[in-house]
Amino acid sequence: MPHPTYASYLRLDELLSSQQPLTPPEQRDLSDSERLFIVVHQASEILLSQVLVDLGHLDAGRCGRSCFTHRVDRAVRLVDALTGQLTLLRRTLRREDFLRFRERFGTASGLESEQFKELFLRVRRLTRHGGGARPPEEARHLGELDDAVRRWRSTHLELVGHMLGDLPGTGETSGGRFLAARLDDGPAGERPAAQPPRPDREPDREPDREPDREPDRGDAPGPRALPASSASPVPSAGHRLRHVVVVGGSVAGLLTAHVLADHAERVTVLERDHYEDAPGPRAGVPQSRHTHVLLTSGMNALDELLPGLLTELAEAGAPRLAVPGDLGVWQAGQWISRRHPSAPIMTPSRPLLEHRVRRRVLAGPRIDVRTGTEATGLLGRPGRVTGVVVRQRGAAHHTRQDLTADLVVDATGRTGRTPQWLAGLGGRSPAEEVVDTGRAYATCVFHADDPAGDLRGFYIVPDAGQPFGAIVLPAEGDRWLVTLSGPRDEAPPTDPEGFTGFADRLPHPAVHKWLSTARPVTRPVGYRHTANRRRRYDRLGRDHTGLLVVGDALCALNPVYGQGLSVAALSAVALKRELAGGRVPPVHALQRAVLRSSRPAWDVATGADSPMPGAAGNAVRGGPVARLLDRYLARVRDRVPGDPVVCTANRDVLFLLAPPRTLLTSPRVLRRALLTTAVPTPRDLPTP
Repeated sequence: MPHPTYASYLRLDELLSSQQPLTPPEQRDLSDSERLFIVVHQASEILLSQVLVDLGHLDAGRCGRSCFTHRVDRAVRLVDALTGQLTLLRRTLRREDFLRFRERFGTASGLESEQFKELFLRVRRLTRHGGGARPPEEARHLGELDDAVRRWRSTHLELVGHMLGDLPGTGETSGGRFLAARLDDGPAGERPAAQPPRPDREPDREPDREPDREPDRGDAPGPRALPASSASPVPSAGHRLRHVVVVGGSVAGLLTAHVLADHAERVTVLERDHYEDAPGPRAGVPQSRHTHVLLTSGMNALDELLPGLLTELAEAGAPRLAVPGDLGVWQAGQWISRRHPSAPIMTPSRPLLEHRVRRRVLAGPRIDVRTGTEATGLLGRPGRVTGVVVRQRGAAHHTRQDLTADLVVDATGRTGRTPQWLAGLGGRSPAEEVVDTGRAYATCVFHADDPAGDLRGFYIVPDAGQPFGAIVLPAEGDRWLVTLSGPRDEAPPTDPEGFTGFADRLPHPAVHKWLSTARPVTRPVGYRHTANRRRRYDRLGRDHTGLLVVGDALCALNPVYGQGLSVAALSAVALKRELAGGRVPPVHALQRAVLRSSRPAWDVATGADSPMPGAAGNAVRGGPVARLLDRYLARVRDRVPGDPVVCTANRDVLFLLAPPRTLLTSPRVLRRALLTTAVPTPRDLPTP
């Protein structure tokens, strides 16, 4: 029997002839748009068929532990790919084209998909019926599957809302509202008549009425008479928010305000500093003078939240680099080959990025800002926050004012005082998880020629055996931002000469040699608050309402890993998707979504810091399992410089494009880490 060809094996003739737009071919542009619509939906059905194959295997009880983990993990990735198909359609199909060809397919609707009906049924059966009897590891994997399906549903609703708005759906349904109800309840006829309320939803109830009041505006001077705290009870799940107060007007707070403005009558941002008209460092943002990076994941998230922002940053001079193609990256005692597959990053200064985000967000019609205003406490009672106590910065304590809100967002950063404020209301403070290496760093701005070998920067990665690090990256304005770091009690000096001399302690002389010819523009600025600290507001209980914590106030990461800006954007996207159904979920569900979005970054940062000498804290990983894991990950790191497969997998984890577990579950990475010898790279600077 002859071997099949590529085309015959995949039946490409049949597959590629199955896209038949109903738009007449002479309307070429519109017909091609309809063809795209068909392609994405057909591809989704094919991916979904594989998900159902795996779930059917699980549902029949034919899996052992290893098979169970593999099948569920594959199903999660495939469902996430389905979500990606919807995002692709939103970014590539023009709304006006869709509205022109949608009438041609009459009452046909994605809700008729038998495969999607079966998906909802199987996931419900696996996760909600008998789930409590499963081993914890199986229950955790099934929870990830349930989360993936929820993400798909939210993205689907978001796409429908974007395409239809308030227009009716096919079949004369109410469009987005009808779809929200169907996706929330599952396939028609399959939900029991006496279904108990979902554990992550509070029963709807009519909110108390609030007296009319004048909205707060910007920086209007003088004290205001603000409503009493009892006037604004927190609405239950499903009701539109009347007033949201965001405490902290930096990147995390601004992006959160932008997302919530679509679900609230008005949003007030409180910021201690006064904003300047042009980009510049701010006293309230200690990181504003240090090096910042937008990872690939952060770029994607910002592009989803604020389309066109990346173009604005590029036009303002923010460099875009490929990693490792444009950087000299030193890891595990050698340079990473620049020939490995690369992914993009952007390196705007923090002031430029924040200025452009602020300008876009504050243009929203429902968002006000009050600068020079600081929060000094919370209003409410144990378990229920109803507003904040504010005063003009520098004013006497007796000038305090009460500002009521349906939802208070804490975006005050790692030094925020919300745990103490909750205790002041008589409530519980959140548990904290900490990993602290005592690492310190300093940053200085230089003018210099490009490094040798067409390089556009350096990244010297510290580890347990080599504790000194460096990040050298270009920024707008023909400047170079250089950050040097050292272990506990070995902080970089903050004078230019000492700073340059400190680079001589790095494991390769390239950075020190380049710095020796560079011209410092500023004095070095030091920073020592590098502990990883995660506050578990998600564990305060489902009955805690009125408070959402985001950014570093929730999960502060060691800044040397360059994750903070990207995590802020990813968290805002997670919040957006949790809210996409048109209903406002309980605050507990929002808090869990935000925390979950930061988990990969937390795992990367604490996983790297735990083996460091002198690491302390209650979340430091120890014990036989942790030591075994560290030995395996050391083998992975040793193979990153010379192995393109391992390098790509490791880069995707560091760039928050893939969860850390992929380094343990990928057969290709496992085989190379355990069965092959590390390929050394030359000690000389890497060439393209």
